Amino acid sequence: MALFNVIYREPGAAAVRGSFEGDSESAVASELAARGFSVLMVEATSSGSWREKLEKLSNVKLRMPRFGASPDELSLLCEVFKTLYSSGIPLLDIVSMTIKETANPWLRKKLEIVLSNLKVGDSLATALSDPRCAKAFPRLMREMVHVGEENGRLDASFEKLAATFRQMAETKREMSSALTYPAFTLVVFFAVCTVLAIMIPEALAKFVGEGELDAIRGRLPLSIKVLFALHDNPARLAVPPAVVAVVAVLWNVAARFRRLRYFQDALKRRLPVVGKLFTQSSLIRFLDVVAANQESGIQIDESLKLAGGSAGDAVLEASVARMRAGILKSGCGLADAMAAEGEDLYPGLVRQMARAGEESGHLPEMLRPVVEFYSAQLHASLKKALDMITPAMIVALGSVVGPIIMGVFKTISMMNDAMAG
Repeated sequence: MALFNVIYREPGAAAVRGSFEGDSESAVASELAARGFSVLMVEATSSGSWREKLEKLSNVKLRMPRFGASPDELSLLCEVFKTLYSSGIPLLDIVSMTIKETANPWLRKKLEIVLSNLKVGDSLATALSDPRCAKAFPRLMREMVHVGEENGRLDASFEKLAATFRQMAETKREMSSALTYPAFTLVVFFAVCTVLAIMIPEALAKFVGEGELDAIRGRLPLSIKVLFALHDNPARLAVPPAVVAVVAVLWNVAARFRRLRYFQDALKRRLPVVGKLFTQSSLIRFLDVVAANQESGIQIDESLKLAGGSAGDAVLEASVARMRAGILKSGCGLADAMAAEGEDLYPGLVRQMARAGEESGHLPEMLRPVVEFYSAQLHASLKKALDMITPAMIVALGSVVGPIIMGVFKTISMMNDAMAG
């Protein structure tokens, strides 16, 4: 039996390189596949050099597992469904064609479940409501598909869903782009501090001398003392990134609990710049979903329930729940329920347009201009935030690097004075 170099991957794990004995390459591949491994490469040990094997390893494209569907994917999915359904293609054929073209393997499996449910005679809304597909297809999508099937306007429901998911994707993308520069600058900040803590103490010790430097070490500037403390104990350099990582993990874990998530979102609303962006984006999603639900014929109480869950803001979600309870209990309108919640959650423009829409019977048409207005405001706020972040980061870097440079020159000056004395 010959020895073969193999690269294989266990389900949900990274690629593993090793050696395996077998009669041939096909026999080795078949044996690994029978054990449940995904075979990426099988090669005899005598063929090629290690450089060629490493080049082949670097050319292996590994796809990270995904466990979710992004708003962009859902928007594209709804657009495809709308276009094909309007062309008269049966739902079974639409889902089958979509499965073949879906790049997300996790979403493809969920669509296969939907297809199996359709084959046994379930409606599309029932197929999407399968418990195994709950994370793939939001409740908003399932309810609007159900309304579309009831009124015979499934293509219109898909069109509204595509626009809603597209708006969510654009808002999320804009928020992510606004946070990319600060995150990159923070990484550069830590990298610069690390390099300075390693290089400057060694350069001073080499230039001045260990003995002379120890003699004046107690009188060094504070910035240089900090650099020497970090240089003497390199483990301290890992403390700031570790603290940031721990805070991020704890923040994400706390978001899974309702009460802690409410506290997080209330805190976000109070932040100077981020609070306004977060408030505007959640209000845009809420109003957009309410307008889409009203256009589809969903009742106001169910519409509020769906809109509150899709806002992505626990504070707004709690407010919507109170409004829904008030509407069901007292029979008041949406504008009156918003007025009871206060100006902080629902500005005067939103309340006035909602009142005008209820009085005229055209609530969706009145809410759409409000969504466009606040979307334009959100874009302007994002641009303003980015313009403010750049000088703020420069000042932050300068406040660290500046004292260090001044401390270096002061240390050299102290040594010159000591040598002259």
